[in-house]
Amino acid sequence: MLAAAESHVSIADGEAFHSTSRMLFGPISQRFTRGPAPSVPKLVSVRLGACRLSEIKANAHIVVNDRAFWRSFDPDAIKILIQRSGRSRFEQQSVAVDLGPRAALIYDPVRTYSLQNISDVDQLILQVPRSTFEDEVLTRLAAPISLPADDDSLTRIVSGLMEMAITETRLLDEAGCRRVGDSLVQLVNGLIRGKPMAPEFRRSPLEALRERIVGYIDANLPRSSLSTEDIAQHMGCSRRYLHRAFEGEGTTLERFIWDRRLERSKAALTSPGRRAISISEIAFACGFNSSAHFSRAFKSRYGVSPRKLCERLRGALH
Repeated sequence: MLAAAESHVSIADGEAFHSTSRMLFGPISQRFTRGPAPSVPKLVSVRLGACRLSEIKANAHIVVNDRAFWRSFDPDAIKILIQRSGRSRFEQQSVAVDLGPRAALIYDPVRTYSLQNISDVDQLILQVPRSTFEDEVLTRLAAPISLPADDDSLTRIVSGLMEMAITETRLLDEAGCRRVGDSLVQLVNGLIRGKPMAPEFRRSPLEALRERIVGYIDANLPRSSLSTEDIAQHMGCSRRYLHRAFEGEGTTLERFIWDRRLERSKAALTSPGRRAISISEIAFACGFNSSAHFSRAFKSRYGVSPRKLCERLRGALH
């Protein structure tokens, strides 16, 4: 069932839980563990200006974020997860974080991740648009930031405001919701800035720039118009400085974008979750504006056309 309680509040449970989750969070897959008498999962989501706050209550299940299926219209936002109850394990960038009651986590879904909810869980997830963060702040999210249950006062303030927002926003008008969202943006920015970056994820200026470039490319691959000019403008630097970040990689930035499109398309074509998604849909989702052009480029790179590759994979399963 999917119902709108107010113009800025939506509620989904039962069969609508999965489809609404993908609509709000992007291309995630959810797999619930089998157990006795499972309860119906429930999702309550609230718009807070540019932000979105969601409450999830569900049985044990696994969530996997697969960037291979990212679409141009999916939300591009940093996520803050508050674990109200239950136990979970989050993994991203070879970093694993165990979450218990009242623990929290900040992460960038531009990178593939998995969230294993080991028990029944009650969670709050705040999505803050990437555009509200400076590049220096985003660099700190090269790895997830863990916020233990006994963390500092600012963490408790952010958690408390999220708790109040999910219960009180039905009483607020659009302007009130927007003010709450603006406050959360500022608080989350301060929270990220206040956390030291782990030594293994610290970068030189050029390494940090390359990390940001790659993240921006991955988030915008569906845009066929993605260019070095666009990236330079977003990064606030010259095209020449952009290319310096790739000098040691043995490739140009243009070639890197091209290779990234082909790599993502191959990952999508060979993913077990592809099923009903057509080759043309994958081509457009990876930034190709012509399926014929995509097929030629793919065959040139991998020695086999996308269609032949899919046929081989189907044959191997039978």
